[in-house]
Amino acid sequence: MRRALALMILALAPGCIASDTATFSMPNDFRNGQVLWTATYPGSYETLTNCIASQYAGELRVAPQIYPTVQRSSILLSSGSGADAEFQVKQLDATSSQVTWQRATGLFGSWLNDRTARARADKCGGVTG
Repeated sequence: MRRALALMILALAPGCIASDTATFSMPNDFRNGQVLWTATYPGSYETLTNCIASQYAGELRVAPQIYPTVQRSSILLSSGSGADAEFQVKQLDATSSQVTWQRATGLFGSWLNDRTARARADKCGGVTG
């Protein structure tokens, strides 16, 4: 019985272990869910990505992923080992970029709420409120 329990724990452990790297597992598949807001800002996708990611540094685990060949990026945010929320940023034209926000359903932590995400993106996009 103990051996069976130990084998079951070992089989489940790889998906539960927190990683020290900048990548996260995707326990909540929020990417197929509803986009909670979208906004267009002046500036490049790279500048917006770096600014938004820096807004969360020290509060959450942040994993920005930049894809220069398609002028897009993703900023995954996590309070644990799995991604909890994501900004997606894409270059629309030479002077503007679009930012979208999604998060796992039911996650409303102080750093993962929709209003805070929008305010931080607005700050990076130069929007005053």
